[in-house]
Amino acid sequence: VAFLATRQTLHDKLGAYANSVYASNDAPGAIPSTTANTAGGGFRYDHDIRNRLFAFVAADFFSDALQGLNIRAAEGGGLGFHAIKNDRTTLDFLGGLNYTHENYTAFTRNFVALTLGEDLTHKIGKSTVLTQNLNFFPDLNNTGEFRATFDFGTVTRLTHRLGWQNSISDIYVTNPPAGKRQNDLVLTTGLNLSFGE
Repeated sequence: VAFLATRQTLHDKLGAYANSVYASNDAPGAIPSTTANTAGGGFRYDHDIRNRLFAFVAADFFSDALQGLNIRAAEGGGLGFHAIKNDRTTLDFLGGLNYTHENYTAFTRNFVALTLGEDLTHKIGKSTVLTQNLNFFPDLNNTGEFRATFDFGTVTRLTHRLGWQNSISDIYVTNPPAGKRQNDLVLTTGLNLSFGE
């Protein structure tokens, strides 16, 4: 289940999202019986300072039961650059700082990290929109530790309100709790219901 909302004017943009993925394996003796159990959400506000330069503030929240992650909260901000901005394509580069709080079942940690990112949106023909973003969060408290996220998706409009959606997401952490994997990869497909224009 996912929700995505965007409000854009000539000089600013507000985006919010929420998503939840749960899957289980009902085969007798399956280990693990739960194969996915994540929830996340957040927002980002961009305000143009000049034609191509903008400032942003953002907050993201995420939990993953299979990683033993009760909550990851990251709040921050910085500057961005509109490398491409037209009716068909937008490509933004971001840089800034964030404060991250992670509460695992095994431990809790807090740290300051850089925010380095790239966001791409491209319209293919009249009915398909491609989105892709890559974010890199190097931990400034512990050299060599970082978190990276990658998202890629397409939405193809079937009717005015209904679309077909495909997405791939990956979250990588260098230092998960002992016995947990560093990568969390999720593939989804389904129907998309849109409101507004």
